[in-house]
Amino acid sequence: MLRRTPLKGSSSLVRTLSSTTTGSGSGGGRGSTDGTRGSTGSGRRVSSSTAPDTAPALEQAQDELVQGYRQWGFRHALTSPFKSSTTSPLVDLIGRLEPASEVLDSLNEVYCGGVGLQYAHIPCQERQDFLTEMMENPPKISDDQASRVHKTLVRSENLDRYLASKFSNLKQYSGEGAEGTLAFCQLLFEMCPANEVSDVVIAIAHRGRISLLTELLELSYERLLRKYSGLNEFHPSEKSIGDVLSHLWQSVDLAQPDGGSVHVSLLPNPSHLEVASSVALGKVRAKMNNAGSSPHYGDSSTAPLALLIHGDAAFIGQGISYENAQMSKLPGYATGGSIHLITNNLIGFTSDMGNQGSSFGAGDLGKMYDVPVITVNGLDISSINKAVTMAMGYRARFGEDVIVDLQCYRLHGHNQHDEPRFTNPQMYRTVEQLLPLQKNMGLPKEVAERIEGEQNTELNAALQSCKSFTPPPMCFTGNWKHINQASDQLTTWDTGYPVGDLRRIGLQSVEVPSDFTYHPTLDRAHIKKRTKMMESGEGIDWAMGEALAMGSLLLQGYNVRLSGEDVTRGTFSNRHVTLVDQETEAPFTALNHLVEGQTTRVEAIDSLLSEEAVVGFEYGYSLEMPNTLCLWEAQFGDFFNPAQVMYDQFIVSGEAKWVLQSGLVSLLPHGYDGNGPDHTSARPERWLQLCDSKEDGVDGDDVNVQVVNLTTPAQYYHMLRRQMIRPFRKPVIVMSPKALLRSPDAVSKIEDFAPGTTFKRVIGDEAVQPEQVKRVLVCSGRHYYTLAKHRAELNDNSTAIIRIEEICPFPVAELQAQLNKYPNSEVVWAQEESRNGGAWSFVSTRVRNLLGIEMIYAGRRECAAAAVGIATTHATEVKEILAAAFSHKV
Repeated sequence: MLRRTPLKGSSSLVRTLSSTTTGSGSGGGRGSTDGTRGSTGSGRRVSSSTAPDTAPALEQAQDELVQGYRQWGFRHALTSPFKSSTTSPLVDLIGRLEPASEVLDSLNEVYCGGVGLQYAHIPCQERQDFLTEMMENPPKISDDQASRVHKTLVRSENLDRYLASKFSNLKQYSGEGAEGTLAFCQLLFEMCPANEVSDVVIAIAHRGRISLLTELLELSYERLLRKYSGLNEFHPSEKSIGDVLSHLWQSVDLAQPDGGSVHVSLLPNPSHLEVASSVALGKVRAKMNNAGSSPHYGDSSTAPLALLIHGDAAFIGQGISYENAQMSKLPGYATGGSIHLITNNLIGFTSDMGNQGSSFGAGDLGKMYDVPVITVNGLDISSINKAVTMAMGYRARFGEDVIVDLQCYRLHGHNQHDEPRFTNPQMYRTVEQLLPLQKNMGLPKEVAERIEGEQNTELNAALQSCKSFTPPPMCFTGNWKHINQASDQLTTWDTGYPVGDLRRIGLQSVEVPSDFTYHPTLDRAHIKKRTKMMESGEGIDWAMGEALAMGSLLLQGYNVRLSGEDVTRGTFSNRHVTLVDQETEAPFTALNHLVEGQTTRVEAIDSLLSEEAVVGFEYGYSLEMPNTLCLWEAQFGDFFNPAQVMYDQFIVSGEAKWVLQSGLVSLLPHGYDGNGPDHTSARPERWLQLCDSKEDGVDGDDVNVQVVNLTTPAQYYHMLRRQMIRPFRKPVIVMSPKALLRSPDAVSKIEDFAPGTTFKRVIGDEAVQPEQVKRVLVCSGRHYYTLAKHRAELNDNSTAIIRIEEICPFPVAELQAQLNKYPNSEVVWAQEESRNGGAWSFVSTRVRNLLGIEMIYAGRRECAAAAVGIATTHATEVKEILAAAFSHKV
């Protein structure tokens, strides 16, 4: 293995080993000048009186021995519960040197004991020296610390047994055998005040989650056992469908024994094992920004801490782990260093380590990103304490990630009903002989029995009272205290803003410092164009509408975060929210300089080429910051696909399951422009299927997600402002435009943004006389302009076009009011998508059930892909769907 930076340093261990290896004083067994070695009772030693010409070689060999242990010792460390002895690395070198046995004992104890360290890959001598010093001079765990941890672990094991006996029909994902994870967390919490960490955000899957919640995070037994008894875990005022036991969450302030406190948030976690990690990172970044911490990589070692607890198989097998690692040092996503704790029970669901990955260890991902990997024996409390101290110390010093691979075992199968011996018989013969961490700590049996007795009394009392127990409210506190759950009525909000202020925002959005050199193309296409819009009050395009929404929200005290691939410029060179100096490449965001002393900010980030991790990150950010307009823009609408898990498990269902709101806006460019199966559709049919909109009733604001397909810049402006103005938060899926970005038809006037104006769920047709209308086309989004253009070409005065701007919640009353203008007309749903796509199924069902109207379909035929890839076929389809809409032959 080639080292980019040599592992060197004059630590106390090196000095001790050097003096011991060369020997001194009586009994040192000095050798002769011919290079023969003297003998001692404790082992062979290299003579310190070696001839001058051999001394440098000896010194080099001694150094090579120490460096070899530092580099390769982890491969021989006693970190696995299934490994009882070790062999020394560098056998050939040891054979040549024949160092004293105490030398090898010291090296083996430090580098091949209960902690292994991989750090030769880190290209920084300072970081290597720091880790060397911590590795060779570890702190000792105090008796008081050990006693506190012991009590926690005894209670954890006893709780697992209690729940398994009282609720034997329910699956338990106990932490038995992996109690070291709980010990690690407890010691980490206790070290937080000394390391200036006031907040910890945890992502963890199911294994051991219940014990963490109750024994460390103070989730009450009443709430827990109420859930185990099949009852709602939330307060009656918090509308929720609930989630399974292993997904419960908590937020709590924990007082620490040596003074100070730490706030700990344990995020809810769906069964997709690693996805909550990205959410935790986003929440930590939001906490940093909210507290005014530096958001840049390497500057934020005292920032809130993300403690990401992984399973071994999931961490090395899930691609999102690699996406998170790539984000960790980027300016828009850095969080001051995360601690990754791998609960490594050396087995997946049923697969052994040989089937889980091709790397040496579960933490090898870290080597790609210059992250130290600490491997620790999960059955040894001293080793765990050493690992926690090293991880916290490294993060505090350098503001970077650390991976801790805590090796333990799993007492049962995947759950207590599962039989692991079907596939892992030899492993489980060994498991039967192992003792859990708490029974390896050497404390009297009577202490554990007393702790268990006291806990059983608590549990039995809680079990008796849990059904009558009313859980206290968990949500809408702190940053969220001004937010409520939405009602079952549709509400309308005045989202206008004074015109004079809007003109100033528009003009200032293109003001740059006098010494700033912008790209010459932007002079005409961006700066002068926007100036003309604001001076005339006409021709306001999509990007200008967005800038007016952002700027006005900034002046009202809200922040804006926009991320995604190429968002600062815009995929279609339409936005230019941040300009780049052509001489210095310095960025400048004009909206952050609207007024002197402005404290609100637009944070516009060009993301890495990731969807899943980035969307999860932005969702986590939105959970922490209800007063920030959070937007994620896909490069093209169908690029949400890699992030589908985030939408399914968090964004569209999070409030229903966990009463956690998010106002994340997803901008998905959509439109059939002849670009083929990809880059065409944002798949509106999928989003509408995920909505909990009623087919046979009237929707309210309390739907789980809003789906909009807008037609004017003013509508986009009002939708964005509505996200912040309303006293509740809902995620929004936007079928955002491509061709409309520069269309001279898709523009608005300044008065469309003025006070008293609102978002319109349905837009009627003012271009026709109702008494002349025989056919009504109902559509959504950019297809309106195609239909309107064709109607003009036909000189057709008998067809009205109604636009549904917000498809979910379905605007029954507004649509009915428009249709009532044309009582004797046939009603057609017109879309550019295929019949098995788009909004046809969603809209036609509701119009039939709620309005009693059978709509006629006018759109593309069924298609296996989103669109065709043959240009002539696409052109034919356009003619066909227009013919169907206006009832004439091609």
